[in-house]
Amino acid sequence: MTIPSAPITDAARILGQIQRGEIRAGADAAREIAARHQAAYGNAVWGPAPDDAWADALASLNGDTSA
Repeated sequence: MTIPSAPITDAARILGQIQRGEIRAGADAAREIAARHQAAYGNAVWGPAPDDAWADALASLNGDTSA
C-alpha cells in the first residue's frame, strides 16, 4: 500500500518554478515584461522610458546592446 504524499503548497510550487528557471521574478523580469508591453502598445500605456534600466530593457527586445 502506498501512502499518499502531502499536497504541495502553491508557494512551494512557485518557488520551485523560479529555481528551475521556468518563470522569472524580480525587478529585471518586471522591466522586461513592461518593455514588451510598451513595445507592443506604445507610450500610451506607461509613457516614455523613465530610466536607463527601462531603456536597456526596451533595447534588448531588438537585440540592441548599445543602450
